[in-house]
Amino acid sequence: MVAQPTVSTVDTTGQSINTDRIEVATPGQYDQQPYLPYLDTVYVSDRAKSYLLFDKPVTLADVGNPTLYHVQIEDNSILVVATSDSVAGTPFYAVVGGEPFTARLQFHPNPVAFYDFRSRSYRPDNSHQNQALEGQVLSRLQELASYPDLNYASTREDGIRFQLVGLLHDFTTTYLKFKVENRTSLVYKTDFIGFERLKRYRKGLFSKEQQARFPLEPIAHELVGHVLPYSEHDLYYALPLQALEQNEAIITTLRESSGSRSISLKIPARLFRRADLY
Repeated sequence: MVAQPTVSTVDTTGQSINTDRIEVATPGQYDQQPYLPYLDTVYVSDRAKSYLLFDKPVTLADVGNPTLYHVQIEDNSILVVATSDSVAGTPFYAVVGGEPFTARLQFHPNPVAFYDFRSRSYRPDNSHQNQALEGQVLSRLQELASYPDLNYASTREDGIRFQLVGLLHDFTTTYLKFKVENRTSLVYKTDFIGFERLKRYRKGLFSKEQQARFPLEPIAHELVGHVLPYSEHDLYYALPLQALEQNEAIITTLRESSGSRSISLKIPARLFRRADLY
């Protein structure tokens, strides 16, 4: 069920979050292993080239299904482009400086242009920039926690209610607050929350409408824990700013680590378009 924002009966003004439980992803997190990406998925489009940058020569680049993606070695980098729109994902293997590099290629309509896997000595020092980004994200999430809860979207399955109760933007990031309410006598052991961008499209004027889902990686996420029986817990996330088309949506899936009570919440584009700015 998706509803227009309405003020919750519980006023959470004055709440604060434990920022020690928030992890903010930065390029520096994979500096110690330059050839192992922090995320093992490389997103690629059919309309623009993406480059994988390394600090040693590339001697091999192999695609699991070469009909889906085209790769080309250029000294210390690999050029990757999808062969067509919305192709399936496939494994990817390369040899860089005599060492193996593995990843998964996945289609995305708007991927980044460069994936930088060079070690720190080959990259300019951006630690101050990363610290400033982390501080800004944590500050925004802390401010979001102080606002009253709003009912943007909610769903309920197997005694678990999953709500989006906070939604704000700045010029680069979307900040979200979720509420998980356990109305059962069983502990809900939260595993993680996954995000996907739902895209609808037609390949021809008279063709049937199709759907495709593209994973989204959070900029920041809270370390999740257990939701005790007959209690509730708030979760905070930050996503790259999404300029969604009218018929698109973000699918948020709450997964249980030791059970099958997984819940998906659809957040339509109109809610992102109408969300307030910081």
